[in-house]
Amino acid sequence: MLLVLGGIVAAVCVAFGVAIVRQQRDFAEYRAATLEAGPLPWDSTPMTPDACVGFAVDWAMACPGLGTWCESEAPRVVGRCMAAQDRQAFCTEAADTVASTGFGVAECVAMRERIDGQYAQRGHKKFCAAAYRAVAEHCRRR
Repeated sequence: MLLVLGGIVAAVCVAFGVAIVRQQRDFAEYRAATLEAGPLPWDSTPMTPDACVGFAVDWAMACPGLGTWCESEAPRVVGRCMAAQDRQAFCTEAADTVASTGFGVAECVAMRERIDGQYAQRGHKKFCAAAYRAVAEHCRRR
């Protein structure tokens, strides 16, 4: 009985392991194709911080990997976009609002209105909050 139970546990572990490896491969391919393979939007056209956030959130929503992988990549995408041009005027104008816990909340709520489904809205909320934290961090470092 113990041997059968051990075999079942091993089979389940292998199945989950294979699924995670596939997701990691899909995530790496998606990341390479969308962020490394060609020109990014901010390379050819200046983007506002809100546009940077919108791009990062849309990127993360389409991401095929685990939510945590996509959520941790969204702020990096925003950081790259923010660093692509001088943001001194924006950061000066935003001043202390970037330190507020409410920074970006209204914008995220407005963006989330176009998302259908509770699960998708939950993911959007996480991605958007992480992206606006990246904007705030960019300004704080300046």
